[in-house]
Amino acid sequence: MFQTVSNPSPTSITSQYASWFDDRIDQFIDEHKGRFDSVSTFPKRNGYFITISFDHSSRNLRLKGSASIDIPKAKSVLDTFTDIYNFTCRQLIGRNYHRPSFDPLKPLAIGCLDMNGSRYWRSMGQLENPHIHSIWIFGDEVREGFQKLIADTERFSAFKERFSIREMDIQALDHDHRNSTGEGRATSYMAKFIGHNNSELLVGDDFRVLPIPRATLY
Repeated sequence: MFQTVSNPSPTSITSQYASWFDDRIDQFIDEHKGRFDSVSTFPKRNGYFITISFDHSSRNLRLKGSASIDIPKAKSVLDTFTDIYNFTCRQLIGRNYHRPSFDPLKPLAIGCLDMNGSRYWRSMGQLENPHIHSIWIFGDEVREGFQKLIADTERFSAFKERFSIREMDIQALDHDHRNSTGEGRATSYMAKFIGHNNSELLVGDDFRVLPIPRATLY
């Protein structure tokens, strides 16, 4: 007699990813907070919820212009998110940011792909306007550098142009705001596309957690 196995719902998958992201955030906070900090106060001071929207016409032209035989596959939006992360680290830490000795200074960045209308998956139709919802947690040592970067109109404009960013909506992170099942409201919102995509796999790459642990790089 065969046993029926039900697949997890998109809501359940989203919840699981949100919980995992919450755990990763809490781990980072625990590793970086000061002696008198708490899991609540540290992200209020150092955390941001950042939505990144792209000028896709400009981005496609830029990618086409930089294409070469060494890069046979076009960069995904999340590849660009990784580039944004690395460039931010270089700006805040210096050109040697990639060295192991600077790992403790690197921020945590979790980026999730989203599409227009993903909240209404069944009626959203063709996937349009890929953009990224992300959570960034900075250490105290580099937080001020990030604040200066986004406050400097000229530098920030050049930063956005470099990656064909149409808009960056930067909000303070409220990591304490939870939904009824215990996951963070921010991480749940960020992961909403993953739950739907997991069941149909319309997009092969839908999230990034940075930095990548060195143990997995080799």
